[in-house]
Amino acid sequence: MKSLFTTLIFICVAGQFTNSQNLFDEEDVPELSGNSIRQEQMEQFANAGTDEPTDSNSMTTLLMQYLQSGFSSNKRSSRCALSKEVYGYHPFWYGSAYYNYYDFSLLSTFSYFSYELNPNTGGYKTVHSWATTNAITYAQMAGCKVELCVTNFGFDNNTRFLRNPKAWNNLADQLIKLLNQRRADGINLDFEQIYKADKPNLTKFVAYLHNRFNTERPGTTITMAVPAIDHQGAFDVLALNPYIKLFIIMGYDYFCAGSKHAGPVAPLEGKYSQKATLNTYLNSGVHPEHFILAVPYYGREWTTQSSTVPSNTTAYIQSPTYSQIKNTYSSKYKERWDNRSATPYIIKGPKEKITQCWFENTESLNQKYDLAYEYQLGGVGIWALGYDNGHTDLWDLLELKFMDCSGNSSGAKRKPYYQKLIEDYFKN
Repeated sequence: MKSLFTTLIFICVAGQFTNSQNLFDEEDVPELSGNSIRQEQMEQFANAGTDEPTDSNSMTTLLMQYLQSGFSSNKRSSRCALSKEVYGYHPFWYGSAYYNYYDFSLLSTFSYFSYELNPNTGGYKTVHSWATTNAITYAQMAGCKVELCVTNFGFDNNTRFLRNPKAWNNLADQLIKLLNQRRADGINLDFEQIYKADKPNLTKFVAYLHNRFNTERPGTTITMAVPAIDHQGAFDVLALNPYIKLFIIMGYDYFCAGSKHAGPVAPLEGKYSQKATLNTYLNSGVHPEHFILAVPYYGREWTTQSSTVPSNTTAYIQSPTYSQIKNTYSSKYKERWDNRSATPYIIKGPKEKITQCWFENTESLNQKYDLAYEYQLGGVGIWALGYDNGHTDLWDLLELKFMDCSGNSSGAKRKPYYQKLIEDYFKN
């Protein structure tokens, strides 16, 4: 196998990196900034509808729709298997125009984003199209595990929920109903901005939820998103480990919307980087196979004081998706390369309005996927599916790095094509 962001304050890792001229100071420290990419996007698309088919009631119709989707053909030998976990987050605002282009056979777990937690009650503000989206059915057809991502953003929101066991109970009740509704495998917890004082409450909550699932829905899994750098020290991964199947490291937002300098979203090397993050988590005593390194399928763009690297930012512009960058920038501007962060970037605009856009491409992701093998991780994750919007090169890279057709792979287990759907259908 070949080796490869509104008012809540979020601590963004404004990581240090250097290019070949070593321009960045090794003592640069994380900055206070805006929201994480997940909260930023969730708020941006809060009122977005999705284009979902309405004629998919029978298994035959679902199968035919799946067969007509962009990557659905059973093109690989039955001997082919993923050598690592490939965990993909599907944002609720993307409908069939996007997920019809997912190669579900290259995903081990499909995570639906999200159950928006009401921190006062444990119920949900919305679960969006969880009950109806065909994306879940398609993922199950292809043998993917399916999880419902539960989101809660903000220090006060997390304190309110984590100190309210009655809300824990209601959340567990709701999750069991929703998971049964879609015959899903488990949940992903994405609780961001937690005070250190709530560290024991977080662990107690997860233990409670684990025990409820064990009693009332055996086999239900819990995974957890954890920050690139846990500034508050709120995530005791060693204490959480008995209850968590996989920790999904959000290996991005080292530079984000409010950063003082323009820089890479996910630097490979440096004081604040993916390698530094991995070294910290792996020193916790948790086995490397319990960690997933999630990578960004998006970039960050700022106006800057100059075209130098690094340069102070003057304004934040946007978080363009991979597809937006590919369609708008790549053919018009020269891609530059920063050696240490292993990240491409573009400098554009007239002298009086210079902008820098830092992002990922197949070369940068190739090197970051290699970390899964170098550090013997459980696999990789994607934020977020659909950000490539029909481009095939990122799927091709996943296949190159993680699909093993030798027949000897001992990696992520999945059922053969369509078998899960057919078995479930004939149980009824």
